[in-house]
Amino acid sequence: MAEKAENCSDFDRLSGQSLSALNDAIKEKFLGQEGFKAMDDISAKIFPSVFSALKNCLHKPLQRHPRYADVEFLWTGSTSEGVNIPNMSRGADGKVEMEFEMDILCVFRDVEVGTARDSPVIMVQQEGAPKGYYLLYVNSPQYRLRWGHFCTSPTSPGRKSEMYLNPLLIVKDLYEQIEHIFGQIPLLKDKFKLDFNPPAVTLCLGGFDSIKVSCDLVVALELPSRTLPGGFLPWMENHGKPKWLSDDTVQRLKNESLHLVGKCSPKGHASIEWRLSFNRLEIGLLREIQEKIPFAITCYRLFKSIRYWHLNYPDFLHSYHLKMIFLRACHAFPASSWTEDHVAANLLGLLDDLFHCLATHNLPSYFFRDCNLIEGIHSDFIMTLIKQVSQIRRDPVKYITELKR
Repeated sequence: MAEKAENCSDFDRLSGQSLSALNDAIKEKFLGQEGFKAMDDISAKIFPSVFSALKNCLHKPLQRHPRYADVEFLWTGSTSEGVNIPNMSRGADGKVEMEFEMDILCVFRDVEVGTARDSPVIMVQQEGAPKGYYLLYVNSPQYRLRWGHFCTSPTSPGRKSEMYLNPLLIVKDLYEQIEHIFGQIPLLKDKFKLDFNPPAVTLCLGGFDSIKVSCDLVVALELPSRTLPGGFLPWMENHGKPKWLSDDTVQRLKNESLHLVGKCSPKGHASIEWRLSFNRLEIGLLREIQEKIPFAITCYRLFKSIRYWHLNYPDFLHSYHLKMIFLRACHAFPASSWTEDHVAANLLGLLDDLFHCLATHNLPSYFFRDCNLIEGIHSDFIMTLIKQVSQIRRDPVKYITELKR
C-alpha cells in the first residue's frame, strides 16, 4: 500500500480528513449487525444449499452423457471466498433487493492439456496476446475425433488442418444439455431461470425474501501444476512467502491444479482464447487471510463496495483487479498493519494503489507480475476512472460512508 498504517498521523495527508473519524464511521456502518455480518449470515444460509441443489439436480444428470461423464462442478469466486458484495437495488415498494452472484466452474477433467509436443491438447501462446491467454491446439487423433465438432480451424489454406478448442461452442453445448435436463426435471424449471450468456450458462434463482442468486456456469479445463508453462511455477518464489502463510498451506497451494477458462483478452478472439485461472490458489490465500488477519478482509470488502458504487463505469474495472491489488498489499505489509483501528488508513492505501495502477496503465497479476491485467483498455476509459478515484480520495468520508450512486 502507499504507506504503512502504523506510520500514519491522525490526518489523511491528501484529503485533510481525520482517519480516526473515518475509522469510527466505518465501524458504525459496516462492522455492526447490519453491515457485512448480515450479508455473511445470508450467505451461510443460501449458498451451500444452492450449490448442493445444483450438484444433485444438474450435475448428476449431466454426467450421464458420455461427454460429461468426468465433469466436476467447482464452486469459485467471491461467494466461495467469503468476500461477496451483492448487487443492490430498490423494488417498487422501496424495499432493498439483493442479487448475489455465484461462479461455478464446469471442469472437463478428462481433457488432458499440457505444453509438451506430445500433449493431447497443447497450450499455445498467441503472438501479441497478453501473458496468461492461450489457444488450445488439439493434437491427438482421438481428441480430434471426439472434440472436432467443438473446434475452430484457420481459414488460410495452409493451416486448415489445425484445430483449436472453441470455448463458445462448448458452452453452447453445455447450455443445450442443461436445457434438456430442465425439460425432464420440472422442479428445476420452476426454481431456476436458464440463460445462454457466453462464455457462461447463467441460472437465476429467486424464492428468497428480496434476494436473488445468479449462478454462472463457466466451461473450464484442469491444468495440473506439473504441466504449467515455464515462468508460472513455483509461483511463491516470485514473491517470497508471506509471513502470515503457514508452511502447510504453502505446500498445499503449490500442489493445487490451475484451470483454463473460456475468456478472451481485451483485443482477443472469444472463439479461440482461454485464460489461465488461479481460482484455487486465490481461495486458499483469502481463507488464510480471513483466519489470520480478518480486518484485512474487511478492508478488501470495503474496497469492493467502493468499486460497485462509485467505479462501475466505464465497465472494465472488476473485482478481480481489486483482488490482485489486495493480495499484493497483504504480501507487502505485516499482519500487524491490518488492525481494527487502521481499517480507514489501509483502505485509503488500497485506493492509492489503484490510482497508481491506473495512472501507470499497469495493473499486474499477483501471480505473474509481467501480466498487465488492464493492457488494451482504452486510455480514455482509464482516465475517467482516475478522475473518479481522485474524487473519492479528496473526500473519503463522503464516498466511503455514503455508498450510493
